Amino acid sequence: MQNKTRRLASRQQGVSLIEVLVAVLIVAVGILGVAGLQVVSLQQNRSALLRAEALQLGNDILDRMRANPLTDYAPVALTDAPSSSVNCITNACDRNGMAEYDIAQWKCSINSTLDPDTGEQHPVCISFGIVGSLPGGAGSITKSGTVHEIVVEWTDDRGGNKSSVTLRTQTEAI
Repeated sequence: MQNKTRRLASRQQGVSLIEVLVAVLIVAVGILGVAGLQVVSLQQNRSALLRAEALQLGNDILDRMRANPLTDYAPVALTDAPSSSVNCITNACDRNGMAEYDIAQWKCSINSTLDPDTGEQHPVCISFGIVGSLPGGAGSITKSGTVHEIVVEWTDDRGGNKSSVTLRTQTEAI
């Protein structure tokens, strides 16, 4: 009986190296999974922040259009650069001048970069003191009848994929 007890005790004296390696592997996979979730979470938070900024910029130009209702703000293409309009804060402007100023400020707020490779800024944006907030951002305004459509787009990820928001509003006929 004692001999049998000694044999059982000698077989179970500790944890084997294989059991330790399996435990370490399981913990490592768990940590990698949590790290992957963290990366995805950060990417989604960045996308949400950029989408919220784009919506804010779209609403900004809509508010400017409502404040100057007798002027037609359309058309403005995505590829249009901010115009070299007069600064209507320091100079007197008529309603058309104000519309040009509003569009230039809006375009600069979306993306003030003239050359993405060098980071050079549009001269108009520099004179206004505005730095764009959307990477690779662009904005357009179109009009169909009494409906204005505002599109704000930006580069959403490092792969160069574009995202956009579209806002529509009905305005009075001019």
